[in-house]
Amino acid sequence: MSLFAAVQQSANALRNSQLGLQVTGNNIANANTPGYLRQDLVQATGIGVRIGDAIVGYGARVVGVVQKLDEFVVQRLRDANSKLAYNQELSNSGSQLETAVSELGDNDISSLMSRFANAFHDVANQPGNTSLKTLVIERGKELTSGLKNLSQTATDIKRTTISDISAVATDINRLTNRIATVNTKIVEMEGGGTSQSDAVGLRDERLQLLDELSGLVDIHVSEQASGSVTISVGGDYLVSDGIARPVKSILDSSEGRTEIRIIDTDSPLQVTSGKLKGLYESRDGTAGTFLKELDSLSNDIIQMINRVHSQGQGSIGFKDVLGDFAIENEFAPLEQSGLKAPIDNGSFIVTISDARTGLTTTHDITIRQQGLGTDTTAVDLVKQLDDIPGLKASLNNEGKLRLTSDSEAILFSFSSDTSGALAALGVNTFFTGDSASSIQVKSEFDTQPNLLAVSLNGVGKGADNALQLADAFETVSDFLGGRSLRQNYESTVVNVTQNLSSQQGITEGVRNYYQTLEAQHLGTSGVSLDEEAVKMLQYQRAFQATSKLISVANEMLQTLVNIL
Repeated sequence: MSLFAAVQQSANALRNSQLGLQVTGNNIANANTPGYLRQDLVQATGIGVRIGDAIVGYGARVVGVVQKLDEFVVQRLRDANSKLAYNQELSNSGSQLETAVSELGDNDISSLMSRFANAFHDVANQPGNTSLKTLVIERGKELTSGLKNLSQTATDIKRTTISDISAVATDINRLTNRIATVNTKIVEMEGGGTSQSDAVGLRDERLQLLDELSGLVDIHVSEQASGSVTISVGGDYLVSDGIARPVKSILDSSEGRTEIRIIDTDSPLQVTSGKLKGLYESRDGTAGTFLKELDSLSNDIIQMINRVHSQGQGSIGFKDVLGDFAIENEFAPLEQSGLKAPIDNGSFIVTISDARTGLTTTHDITIRQQGLGTDTTAVDLVKQLDDIPGLKASLNNEGKLRLTSDSEAILFSFSSDTSGALAALGVNTFFTGDSASSIQVKSEFDTQPNLLAVSLNGVGKGADNALQLADAFETVSDFLGGRSLRQNYESTVVNVTQNLSSQQGITEGVRNYYQTLEAQHLGTSGVSLDEEAVKMLQYQRAFQATSKLISVANEMLQTLVNIL
């Protein structure tokens, strides 16, 4: 090898050391930069040259600058990120729901039920006290207000979830468009895979974008030979090279549900994890299931209280009664006529009191529901009632039962309903509605609290029914599946708290798993200042040794020139 070759070889080595110091300095400068991946200078043995019979090495050459990355760990990290986002979303919605239920407060549903029942106990002790009856009505309104507020809160949680789903669609489009753009730039910079160096800054940005996208939906990422990546979700690709497929959020007005669809195929994005999946399950599961259970509980309260209340009489009788619930088919058996409450085979009693004569008469109204052709229809029921002397019965234009007395001197009342027909029709009942959002105390009690049916022995006689109403929340009933109203409510609350506790445990476990993978990823791709300091010393020593070699070659060259 000539002296000139030695100088050239040393010059290459100097440049290699200089590049090594530059890469090391870049690593140190970005030690705290989020998403930065450690870079390495890749060197290879230079191509040898033949000198006589010998092939002599020609130093080192720089192959490229690459990122230190374990693709297997990165993919597992993305999967864990999707699962963590999914479970965090479920935990968040569960926490909001638990706060709304707030069973440790003074105005929770359990406390409101107790105050409502206690008010009936007070009336039972003083059945002639109108103020206590008014208190019962106010306590009933407090209970309905509590149920409505809880329903509204759960509905708000569901609506927020639906709004968040729309926001996820916007974020997905933003990220996929940016990834497609970065793909194009990486291919251009890396020469379509011909270069052995990574477009490190762009790859760092793309990795961060992929991490953010994996938090929204579970993605599968595959890198092409050109350096671009293809992203798919549930078998449908979202990004290929420089092309991104946009998505949109679609509201199904019939079901009140929002879902994300791919625009060009109008097919739903099939997700199994990520924030989007968590939002779907929070909407349909956490908040949706609670709303269904709350509506079911409210309907049970309406039916149970109404069934008991319809058996009794107030301090005054009725002159005019309009049922709350409409009959859809007046010629069908009552249980198939569109009424929402169950009707059994049985009967009830209508009592007629005539102030002019002082006479009181009772009339049995038969309700047949045996699945035969003789089952009682709305038309049959109206005829039976209309046949009672002094009473007029009809169905109004809305299909609601109307009962009126023939004169001001005639009053009527109800008792001994074994069929549940009165409660189903909304006659002599306390509540109206059929869900947590529609439940309310009948408005007629605001002006006539003495209509409160506290007696079982006739108008203004005793308060036995008030005691039954007071115990209605604790009474086990076949209608409730062998449980009481309070037990059903407590079961709903326990489900909320247990589900949240279980979900929080799962979320914490996934978080720990994610942190383990993150530590493993940082061990490969993170910057260690100690390691970089050692590399800096190595490049510095190599630079000094190469400089010394150049100096020696220069002296030899000067000596040779002087000799010549």
